[in-house]
Amino acid sequence: MVTKEEAVSAGAHFLKTAGYPDRPDSIVMLPDTAIEFPYGWTVRFDFKEHIETGDFTKAPFSSVVVVPHDGTPAHFAPTFPPTEQYMEMRATGNWPPKKG
Repeated sequence: MVTKEEAVSAGAHFLKTAGYPDRPDSIVMLPDTAIEFPYGWTVRFDFKEHIETGDFTKAPFSSVVVVPHDGTPAHFAPTFPPTEQYMEMRATGNWPPKKG
């Protein structure tokens, strides 16, 4: 199992190396927003420029990173379905959705 601190660190590493490698100094992790699910952790983040200005055009498109408990790489949460539903679908093995 991944601890909250490990999830925040893994999420930051993902964002700085794969998600936004061109702007690692802009990433601000929000550890107080971390939520644990059976599948893993979700952690929100923001860009320094958005926090400082409030300008929504400077915010990340998707502000949630997922850190699975099983050690697989961190990744962005999809924009649909809602994050809680995505995490439940991952935990129950129902992701990706079956086409039918």
